[in-house]
Amino acid sequence: MYSAVTPYLVPNNLLKKVNIGDGFIMDSSIKLIQKKPKFIFSSRVPLTDKDIEKINTTKSLIVMGANTLKDNYEITPNFNLEVLNKIKVPIVLMGIGHYGVESVTSNGLDADSFNLVKEINYRFPYISARCNFSYDYLKRSGIDDQSVLNTSCPVIYSVDEVNKQFSKTNQKIVVTITDRIHIDKQIGLFHFVKENFKDSNLIASFHQNYNNNELDKYLKNLGFEIFKSEQYEDFIELYKDTDLHIGNRVHAHLKCLSLGVRSFLTPFDLRQLYFSKSLDFPLINKLPDDILETYNFDNFKFKQIEYKLNMDKFINKVKEFI
Repeated sequence: MYSAVTPYLVPNNLLKKVNIGDGFIMDSSIKLIQKKPKFIFSSRVPLTDKDIEKINTTKSLIVMGANTLKDNYEITPNFNLEVLNKIKVPIVLMGIGHYGVESVTSNGLDADSFNLVKEINYRFPYISARCNFSYDYLKRSGIDDQSVLNTSCPVIYSVDEVNKQFSKTNQKIVVTITDRIHIDKQIGLFHFVKENFKDSNLIASFHQNYNNNELDKYLKNLGFEIFKSEQYEDFIELYKDTDLHIGNRVHAHLKCLSLGVRSFLTPFDLRQLYFSKSLDFPLINKLPDDILETYNFDNFKFKQIEYKLNMDKFINKVKEFI
């Protein structure tokens, strides 16, 4: 019996948008652990004393992702040693990742954050890092090498009983972008797909819905169906039925790969670069690109197998604490 913290839960009073990728992380984590949490809390709001009372009735608190590793590290807003000391059970950091912005990650964990992570690590022996750069960040910050396991992200693993074996068909193609900012730099991707896959069913998928009605109208006129939902399960079903995915949403890409769906990642911030280097898949910086036809997905599968050894080690220990 355990509790969980996830950024997927967004309280109604916050202006933040639900992020489907966070839902994928939570879902894959739970499926890897093979047991559902008793309580789930949002990492976007401070834990109350009543929340902590609930956590303390369970055996551990598992922090599920995501890109939270930065010099000033927090599990929830204002999470510090005082809050940690109120929590009497072990805290497990699962699939935590580099924030992806250099300005807030250049120095390594500050003194308070270091002490926080060290105390967490004292209670539970392992920390699950989601990529090479997250692993290196923790080591650079002085966290013990033996404690940090490079497990990769929980989303890379096959947990949905679907394997499309990277079949080369293009009946349904899904494109994901980040419609929050820099749309002008991303819109060309839709034109490339439209021009090169004229006979395919084309879908524009948005992991965070910023209600960009002008963009929706533009893409519909271009020939794309618009797919939006605040339920990550809907996106899992979408990607199960996808033949080719391309875009800059990291966890759309990872979920597709876990399903054996051909997927290609385009740049947006440092996270795309970090994952491409960690999992040996290309980052598509220009189009057209021959790699869309020549990339051997066995490269990714070898990395998936390699990291699974660490993930299995981590999960086996987690099961002793729940």
